[in-house]
Amino acid sequence: LVVFRYAVMTYAYTGSLDSSITERPSQLYDSFVKQLPSLEGKTVAVTGASRGLGYVTALTCAQKGAEVILLGRKSEAADRALGGVREAAASSLGGECPTPVFVECDHLDFASVRDAANDVREITTDRGLDVLCCNAGIMLQEDVASNDGYDITISTNVLSHFLITKELMPALEKAEQLRGEARIVSMSSGSGFGPPTFNPVYFTRRGGNLGGERASYDRYHQSKLANLVFTAALDDRLRAKGSNIKAVACTPGVCGTDMFVHATKVMSGRPAPRSNVPSTEDGSLSQLKCIIDPTIESGDLFGPSRDMGGQPAKVDLSPPTVLVNEEVKAKLWKLCEDAVGEFRL
Repeated sequence: LVVFRYAVMTYAYTGSLDSSITERPSQLYDSFVKQLPSLEGKTVAVTGASRGLGYVTALTCAQKGAEVILLGRKSEAADRALGGVREAAASSLGGECPTPVFVECDHLDFASVRDAANDVREITTDRGLDVLCCNAGIMLQEDVASNDGYDITISTNVLSHFLITKELMPALEKAEQLRGEARIVSMSSGSGFGPPTFNPVYFTRRGGNLGGERASYDRYHQSKLANLVFTAALDDRLRAKGSNIKAVACTPGVCGTDMFVHATKVMSGRPAPRSNVPSTEDGSLSQLKCIIDPTIESGDLFGPSRDMGGQPAKVDLSPPTVLVNEEVKAKLWKLCEDAVGEFRL
């Protein structure tokens, strides 16, 4: 956690005071994506697909021939994203790629998440859902409550993804039955590595009373650790029932997203230029690998091979990198069920 914060702060103090919208040219993305297999005949749902890593992921999946479902809040950014992904789909598979669709989903409102899951189930009734990409995330936010009373960072990053995974499990099982496997890909962060250990208090209905501004990074760390713990716990349960649905996780490193600009401004008082760090496209590689690479196994965790960039490399989803054990997995699962309902496999 300390190393990750130091890295972000270093980028914040490097370069000009102008927070340019121009990203560094991608160095790895084109060649990496070119060698990935086709997604023709598969359906991929991506949360937080209106911008950043989610948008690049949705766009790439459409280019690879998948039917793409973008989930997010209604906004001008969402409209632009849908247009961009539809344009990519129109040029894929000789124009035969299914048309991407947008499903409204507000991660600060469990009722909205349930409605979104119901919409996705209806869209995928006949063919199932091959990949649920739990990408949506926020960082260094105010200590305020969601519509359901939980911290907004925890609700967005963890609880709503637990809920949508639970609700879409039948669709994932349908794809597994038809095509042999399905995947749940959870986006975490290097800030989820190492201490502090898992703290259950952040996952209770105490939004607005969890440390104020000074604890914004603590809340983010807990959410990103929880993404990894959830992957490990879900992998255990899927393996126990002999499922070929794969639970995997990834980290992007530091890259030129809106979140990077926001984080550097909060940490240092001024936003850093996006060109100081790898592009959003290059930051998407581990997530794309987890979605598309046929060699991925359940329980895998991938992140950049270098501290803040590089080709995807496997990371141990175990101590000391990830502070997870049986007790922590059971605690997180129970807290998530307390929030959104029982999730049995």
